[in-house]
Amino acid sequence: MIIYQGPSLLDGQPIVAILTGFSSKSKNSKTGEMPQVWILKSDMNPVEALRLGLEYTICGNCPHRPKLKGKKALSKLSRSCYVTVMSINSIFKKFAKGGYKVAVLPELAKQLSGKNIRLGAYGDPAAVPIEVWDELCSYCNSTGYTHQWATCDERYSQYLMASCDSPIDVLQSTLKGYRTFFVQNISDIANAYKKVNDIKLAFCPASKEMGKVTTCSNCMACSGTRKGLHSNVTIMLH
Repeated sequence: MIIYQGPSLLDGQPIVAILTGFSSKSKNSKTGEMPQVWILKSDMNPVEALRLGLEYTICGNCPHRPKLKGKKALSKLSRSCYVTVMSINSIFKKFAKGGYKVAVLPELAKQLSGKNIRLGAYGDPAAVPIEVWDELCSYCNSTGYTHQWATCDERYSQYLMASCDSPIDVLQSTLKGYRTFFVQNISDIANAYKKVNDIKLAFCPASKEMGKVTTCSNCMACSGTRKGLHSNVTIMLH
């Protein structure tokens, strides 16, 4: 279902946010069975957007965007984003053919009661107005992440973890009221705990390094601040 179609809060360009998995099971082994929201440019195939360097509309200042343009944009040397192009491409194609109906948010919110959903399976949830998440998440639990924590409305911290790529990011986002999700490189491990001062970091239990002992849908630790949690989460670059 389409839960939002309008201007991106990142640059004003047209986007669409689509909820999938409401009546079918997710095949993502890490997240488990969670309905997921995909945020796409509504006027351009996502592959074309990546090749032209126009994905800022939905990705903002994420450091995992392509560093190159053209055919090389999708290579592993250019793009470190973990989302596969095939998944976002198929969703856009269905949207372009009119395959998704527009949701009535108050009704959909009630239908999601008791479920766990994922905000931003692709795209940054901060591109979507906060009022959409307020309505959609009225009766359900959610996980989500944003790389826009330094610039977006701090109300997003209710629903989203601050995506952090350095110990400095962890410090700064925590000072802004966010809980953090710190993606570590190998070189960070030795220094991370010293540089992050007294901020507690727990390794993601659904990660490879922790043996994938659970899934996101069972854990739900990455739910922002609205559940009253205070711990911060870390994971190795994947």
